[in-house]
Amino acid sequence: MPTDLSRRNFLRNLCGGTAAGAVLAPLTLRADASLAAIKGAADAPTEAEFWARVRGEFLVTDEVAYMNNGTLGPTPKPVYYTVVERYRELAADPGSRNPIQEKAAEEVRRKAAAFVGADPEEIALLRNTTEAMSFIAGGLELSAGDEVLLTFHEHPGGLEPWRLKAKRHGVVLKELRFPIPTPDPAAILNLFADAITPRTRVISVSHFTYQTGSGVPAKELAQLARSKGILSVVDGAHPLGMMKLDLHDLGADFYAMSPHKWLDAPTGTGLLYARREAQERLWPTVVTSAIPYPAGGADWANPQKGAMRFDRFSQRAWPLVLATGAAIDFQNAIGRERIEARVRGLAALLRARLQELPGVRIYTSDHPALCCGLTGFTFEGLKNTDVMETLLQRNHVRVRTTEYGLNTVRASTHYYNTEEQVERLAEGLREIPRRGVVAARAGADD
Repeated sequence: MPTDLSRRNFLRNLCGGTAAGAVLAPLTLRADASLAAIKGAADAPTEAEFWARVRGEFLVTDEVAYMNNGTLGPTPKPVYYTVVERYRELAADPGSRNPIQEKAAEEVRRKAAAFVGADPEEIALLRNTTEAMSFIAGGLELSAGDEVLLTFHEHPGGLEPWRLKAKRHGVVLKELRFPIPTPDPAAILNLFADAITPRTRVISVSHFTYQTGSGVPAKELAQLARSKGILSVVDGAHPLGMMKLDLHDLGADFYAMSPHKWLDAPTGTGLLYARREAQERLWPTVVTSAIPYPAGGADWANPQKGAMRFDRFSQRAWPLVLATGAAIDFQNAIGRERIEARVRGLAALLRARLQELPGVRIYTSDHPALCCGLTGFTFEGLKNTDVMETLLQRNHVRVRTTEYGLNTVRASTHYYNTEEQVERLAEGLREIPRRGVVAARAGADD
């Protein structure tokens, strides 16, 4: 620090008045400029040029074709700048900015509700899908012998909360097997219908299973459950940001979401939809109250607070919540129907290329209701980790692997990916019989 700058002046210049505004303004302008660039991209002369401009608003490197959005999505510039700006605000003046950011988070709740076809009173702002699924399993009143029906390929974040419930309260879990790839939604719907007994209380399924990208007929399962007086729970970690959602139309009682995947929001963000009529069935799990204690009682005990009752965490990372709002703005500027069409088009191209390759088995269905941007496959006779490492080292394509006895390689194709990247992945697989694989390193990230 220069000797002629006093400690008092230094702090004033850092945190106060126009100095703070000068520090934050460039970040605000950069976020706004990025969003404006997306809106302006609608005038692109070709579809390829439009998506090239969209890709230009991401920080993800062009050196590696990133195809692991199903684990964690790269944040576009408006989201990144919002995180940086809001944390800079807190660093400069936490006393005044923290309550302002907390209040601003209610606008994110409204944005999220409109984005998924729900009411704001039905949306809780959580931290990931696992937390939402834990809140659901832990908060429902179930007794020994009550049954929960699941698929046989649930994510640990959607399965282990129910296993905890079973161990603690004697709830019975039934994991139903269906063929993969599934030829028709009826195959799954009939399986669940046949498994219902007088003790069935909950149907809990992944909208798309993370291992293979196999989908389930979530709307029809919710209708089936409702007709039998059964609660429906959907682990919806993947559809948010990948396809247009209308949760009122879908009809599930509870729907858990991870914005950090296909919505490309920051890590540590989650959403829970709790249908208004089902909220009274769910006890809050983490609770607190304002200080001093409010005269009307704590929020968690007030049904008029709606789903807000399930996200009363006291202090939390509000910049991440606000950046979720920026992610929603970004996708709205592109257009959700346009995004879904792009995602489905790239995934269809990948499946077509995989079908041409000897020794490759695809687990993802071609049925439009049962497929999405996740594509799971195996390469006969090869370890999935070796295939993953080969694609990364030799072709600069990042995918991931999953297990559950399937030896699966999983590729995520999102709207910022390109046809060339899909062809690069396919060409990398095509070369393997001739060139062999690169052995996976010990501890390689999958």
